[in-house]
Amino acid sequence: MALLERNKHIKADLIEKGILKIDISMIDNVHQISTSFIISFPEKMIKHAEADFKRAPYLGVCKLMSKKMKNLEGIKLDHGFTQKVVRAVGGEKGCHHIVDQTLEMAKSLSQFIDKAYNIPINDLLDNAPLLREKVLEVYPEAKNMCWAYNLDNNHLFTKEIKCGLKGNLII
Repeated sequence: MALLERNKHIKADLIEKGILKIDISMIDNVHQISTSFIISFPEKMIKHAEADFKRAPYLGVCKLMSKKMKNLEGIKLDHGFTQKVVRAVGGEKGCHHIVDQTLEMAKSLSQFIDKAYNIPINDLLDNAPLLREKVLEVYPEAKNMCWAYNLDNNHLFTKEIKCGLKGNLII
């Protein structure tokens, strides 16, 4: 048996123009915690945050952290976000799992949703090299962030390279 096995699930939905709902769940040998965030977009402000503890080492005590989720409301996903989150729901009077899930929400927003509204992704699904070029144009911070966006790999993006995204993207 594994000492630790942890799974995370992230789901982002556009619930109305300018409003995203991002749900994060984490389940491991000891915990089952779900968080939900309502984010205004494009200003990227947390409008609502909640947590549900279904399993935890001290369920009755850990569940009290749900009340602290209100401390996240009004925080913008901008410079200093991590420190703001730690002050709001972390540290010795907080829960590092809630901090982790809040940061996962921010990562999912910045890795895809944050800049994608400026890229006609659905129009570029048949042209992976051009899609990559547009992503790097709109999101220059992605340069050299990973293998696919490593500038030394430009030569790998030939017309034979296919895009692995699906045509049902709603952005």
